[in-house]
Amino acid sequence: MTLRLDNGQKLPFIVDTGAEATLFDKSLEPILGAPVGATDGDLGGVKSTNNTIYTSPKLYLGGAPLMMTGPNIITWDLRPLSFALGRPVMGILGFDVLEHYCIQLDFAARKLRFLDGDRADKHNWGKAFPIVAVNAKDVRPAVCENLFGAHDSHSLIDSGCDSDGWLMPKYFRQWTNGAAAGTNGEARCPDGMFGGEKYPMVALSENDWPSDAIGLHFLAWHLVTLDFPGHTLYLKRTSLGPLADEATDTAASFLKDLKNKGRLPGWSKDEHSQPGGVTFHVTANSATVEVRKKDDPSTYHYTVIRAAKIGSWKLQKAWRTDQDGKTIQEFPVP
Repeated sequence: MTLRLDNGQKLPFIVDTGAEATLFDKSLEPILGAPVGATDGDLGGVKSTNNTIYTSPKLYLGGAPLMMTGPNIITWDLRPLSFALGRPVMGILGFDVLEHYCIQLDFAARKLRFLDGDRADKHNWGKAFPIVAVNAKDVRPAVCENLFGAHDSHSLIDSGCDSDGWLMPKYFRQWTNGAAAGTNGEARCPDGMFGGEKYPMVALSENDWPSDAIGLHFLAWHLVTLDFPGHTLYLKRTSLGPLADEATDTAASFLKDLKNKGRLPGWSKDEHSQPGGVTFHVTANSATVEVRKKDDPSTYHYTVIRAAKIGSWKLQKAWRTDQDGKTIQEFPVP
């Protein structure tokens, strides 16, 4: 969304329910006044040190000033994110602002709406899930479900996660254990289960965080209403499958073509991945694909890039990791 400063400057922001704090790009520091501190942090798994803290300027959506829980924002170098998305990103709107609002993500209409949760007609919002904190030390929003189908876990609601989500190791091992049938509503790779509904071909990764997560691709199956003041997530399913993703489709076709020609490092023409053994991490002009072979505990990784959306994909890097994520082989790239 586009936000505005007091001076009229318009800034493109990402809406990230999984970000605890609101971030500004470091290029805006000259207009933010004197710094009030510094902090370390983690953005999308990339750690950064000595990020500067400033008193937050007023932020406006249209003519309305946005409320914020605390007085400060953090600056971050968002240039890699802008490059990956192929468009400028000057800030990330975090939960310290979003928790004051009822927002609706309408992926079919490509609209984000701010609603009055007290007065709105909620009959068409879909199934309701209580929103809780991730844990006693993490106030970010979560639900007591995960895409494995377990009800004894908390899943972070993370619109900044560009996949279906992730599972903690204990659930991920059960989810990928194809030899054991799912029980009590539990799903097995490649399918997911959430709120008693089955979701085919979900892309989940393993993450050693203190919670599971549901990400943007999973949310995009639905009309999503996040009534943060009312502590409720509403999901109305609008799709029988994931929304079409041009980057994923074309990157997958490129890698499949390499394999069919016998030019994909680490694979022959006749080898196949186990069902659901493919995970994509995609931006506008880059993609990293993780592939598993049947009865092979290692994971094969391929990074492809392109100069622009209309450009052709090129294999940039290929490597293999063991079960602990340690690189055990790097392949030459043709």
